[in-house]
Amino acid sequence: MNSLRPFFKVAALLATLATCGAQTLPGSLSFSTQGAFSNGVKESSSSLLIADNNLTNGYASGFDLKDAPTAMSTTGPAGSSAFQWGTASSGSAYPHSSALWFDPTAVSNVGANQPFKIADLYYRNGTIVSNTGASQVDLGLNLAFSSPSGISPISLTYTMDLVNTVNTSDPVASADIVRFGNQYQPLQFTDGTGKRYYLYMSFLPDQQTLNGTLSTADEFHVTEGTEARAELWGTITTVPEPSSLLLGALGSLLLFRRRR
Repeated sequence: MNSLRPFFKVAALLATLATCGAQTLPGSLSFSTQGAFSNGVKESSSSLLIADNNLTNGYASGFDLKDAPTAMSTTGPAGSSAFQWGTASSGSAYPHSSALWFDPTAVSNVGANQPFKIADLYYRNGTIVSNTGASQVDLGLNLAFSSPSGISPISLTYTMDLVNTVNTSDPVASADIVRFGNQYQPLQFTDGTGKRYYLYMSFLPDQQTLNGTLSTADEFHVTEGTEARAELWGTITTVPEPSSLLLGALGSLLLFRRRR
């Protein structure tokens, strides 16, 4: 069944391109973001997955809050969500499930080819029992526009692969990974020549929590038994691949964070 997922994603993309009514991109956009986790892919029938897409009223039963982000230790702000996978390994040094937390940021006055922060993503790399976790989950974004007025909300879906590595004496090599399965989703905007705009998503890891490990724009690495944070950055672009300009802007931000 999992082998059909790419086919259905391509079909959904083509359907979106065919049916969405496009309009010319305004000079600047402001919007709030709501995130939701869905379609978790179980590793086996023993997998234990919990998604909570409304943290304003507290967490779903069974959610482990060990090392939850301080601002989301009991509840989360509007638009936040969380996803947990795996049964904690009771004999380990860190007997906790793995988890993701999505904490959105209000976006103001952004335009084409301008990188902007859209959310914080927290990842707890717990030690779990084999075959009880997840291999993939979708992160859905709903963009509700406050400026300019009259723009309907846009819903986008980004698939995230959850890569569990074998634990060895090398903590960096043993780090588990959250990887974007797709980094572009089409928006309901075009430029003056009719080219469609996309929202390109990337990670900007917090080097203070990762100690300079191998995280990249499409991969978020976290060592075993720790929790770390990466910023989710977006860029509105007509080209479905990162240009040198966009990569340079994100690279400068990453270098700045390493030097702090």
